[in-house]
Parts: sequence; C-alpha cells; structure tokens
Amino acid sequence: MRRRSKARVRAARARRPWEWLLLAVTAVALLTLAGCGGGSSEDAVAAPAVANAPDLAIAQQVYVGTPRTPADFYSEAMPIGVTGPIATVHLKNSDVAPAANGARYELCTEDSGQAISWSEMRPSFNGSYADIVDMSSDAQRFEIIRVPRSDSTARLQHRVFRCSYLDRSNTNLDTESGDAGIVNTRPVDAAGLKRISEYLWRFTVHNNADHVVLSSAAARVPAGQVAHAIEMARLTRASGSGDCDTITLLRWTHAADVGSGALQRDLRELRSFRARRDNLGTVTLCP
Repeated sequence: MRRRSKARVRAARARRPWEWLLLAVTAVALLTLAGCGGGSSEDAVAAPAVANAPDLAIAQQVYVGTPRTPADFYSEAMPIGVTGPIATVHLKNSDVAPAANGARYELCTEDSGQAISWSEMRPSFNGSYADIVDMSSDAQRFEIIRVPRSDSTARLQHRVFRCSYLDRSNTNLDTESGDAGIVNTRPVDAAGLKRISEYLWRFTVHNNADHVVLSSAAARVPAGQVAHAIEMARLTRASGSGDCDTITLLRWTHAADVGSGALQRDLRELRSFRARRDNLGTVTLCP
C-alpha cells in the first residue's frame, strides 16, 4: 500500500465536520445507485412527459394536433396506388354473431379460410358490397382486402389476429382497463409489448381528433412482468364561446406476465388543466 503524501494527510485532517458528513452521504447515494443498476435496467421508465412538460407546451400541441404521436410510434404506410378512403377494422365476435350477448373482443384464428368466412359476414362498406381482391398474412394477423363496388378507389381492410400471436377473447372492448388478452408469442419482452400497445391504441377512441400521444415508453413493474405506458392529452372543448377548454392527461398501461403472457391494461386520469385558443391561434392557460 502506498503512503499518502503529507500534504494530502494535512488536507484531510483540516476538513470540517460538515464536509465529512457531506462526503459520507454522497458515498451512500452512489452505492445505492450502483445497487439499483444505476437506473439503466430494462424496465426502468423515463420521467413521464405529462409530469415534466409545461402545460402551455402541451396545450399548444393539442390545439395544433401535431405531432399526434412520437416519431418512433407504430405506424403503417399507405397502400400503394390507393387514392380513396381506407377503412381498417379488426373483426370481432359481434360482427359474426350480432345477437350475441356479453363482452366484445377481436377474433383470432390460425385458419385463413376461417378469416375469410368471417370477413364475408361483414362485406359492406358505406352501404356497398365490397369484393375480396387480395389476402395476406404475417406472424401477427390475416388481412383481407376488399374493394367496394360503388367506389373502386376505396379499400376495406379486414384484419384477424393469429391466436399464436394474440388471443383477445378474455377482454372487453367497451372498457379500457382490465383483462387485455393473452400474448402467445415468445419471448414476451419490452419491444414486443411496445408494438402491441401502440398497435391496439390505433383502434381506440384515443386515435381521433383532440387527442395526442405525449410519450410511449417502457414502465417499471415487478420482476416477471413487462409493461408499456402510453401517455396522452385529451382536449374537451367548452360548450360556450370564449370559455376555457379542459385538457386531461391520461396514462394507458399494458402489463404482461413474461411466463403466461397474460395481458392487463389500465387507463388512469393523471390530472387536468384549462386553456383556450383565440381566433389568432394564440394559446393561453386559464386560472
């Protein structure tokens, strides 16, 4: 062991008591951070955007409506050569058995013929029969493409999940919390759950006017689970001219068990504030 220099020894002896206390506290904090992995574990979540973004910035984004989602949020390219309207729907139990009682959920199958049969039970688009012109499949779903006879520029896209990817039969589409299905692909990891969460968001009422996604990130959960949280702002316009609108901040979380694949969802209202935009487009916060 090397001897410390006399100057360093004299400097150490000269420290005041409060300096020693500060050094001790700092050392304990560093050890604690190291024991927690330094905040770099896979399931650590970044600071929520709704907690850190200024209310005025959130209000301006909601009123403008862009960007509606973060840059890396799940998206799909427009079909090549399609110039008319596109309707994309996941076929549900209520589509094939309209009189059925109970919860509504998206169907799943491993049989392409079954998917086509279900599609034939809902073949109309805007009151016009739509002919099947194409079908495709991947590891997640089947897709049946139909063209309405009244508008050849339009497309009706019927989708059916593969059960080997996602079985939604235990969920209820009329609620936004509770059971959300079984993830059957393996491994059940953060990247896969991000895709599922953002994809399902596209088929909710939140994918509509007066909603923007502020953040989409992995969330911290107990060992043996992965979770993903989508944080949103919803604009509720005032009923009277000149009154303040209400902006509500929401967090929609999906959590999956990595062993069983059991998926749960939870929608929470975090907080709200009021704002208005004048005829010139200037946004201000209300008291």
